[in-house]
This record gives sequence, C-alpha cells and structure tokens, in this order.
Amino acid sequence: MAAKYKPCLVFTTAADQAEASRIGEALLQQGLAACVQYENIRSQYIWQGELCSDDEVRLTVKTSRHLYRAVEKTIRREHSYDCPQIIMQPLAGGYKAYLEWAKALLRR
Repeated sequence: MAAKYKPCLVFTTAADQAEASRIGEALLQQGLAACVQYENIRSQYIWQGELCSDDEVRLTVKTSRHLYRAVEKTIRREHSYDCPQIIMQPLAGGYKAYLEWAKALLRR
C-alpha cells in the first residue's frame, strides 16, 4: 500500500452534526480516513430551479487518492441528500511527519 499513498482531501457537506458525525465515524472505522474535520457553514445554491439557503456541516476528510472510490461509496451510503457534494482535491505536499502519520492510519 505504501506505493499507492497519495494524500488528498475529500470535501462533503451534511444536513446536520448527527449526519456529519455518522459519515465521519464510518470513514474512520473503515480505515478510509486518517482524520475528519467538521465546520458549521451556511450554503446558498440552486436546487431543482429553486434558490435554497441552508445551515450545513462541511466535512474535510484526510485520505489517499487510491481510497477515493471507497470514500465516495461510504459517503453516499450514509448521506441523506439525493446528490451530495463529494469533491476530491489532491495535495501537492505537506508536513512530512503529518503525512506519514496519516498514511499509517489508512486501511490499517
């Protein structure tokens, strides 16, 4: 697995803290995330032709690109939205000790 590790962040949003925690815990328990962070946010967007404005929780998932499909599948399974935001962003670099810590936790 060491050769496959390419750090990335996956961003998603949840309707509330309970849903966010359920998603984050599932990812951590399956070894798909080294860390999940939660932030309360306000989102405005167009959905089915209507302007919407909602309080949400943004999750930042620290993972590896080779685990993305499993991360996406878990988020979709645990999510209440019909079309959840799931965005993966590769990392160009970072503090080596932190990245090694994250790598050691993924799919242990």
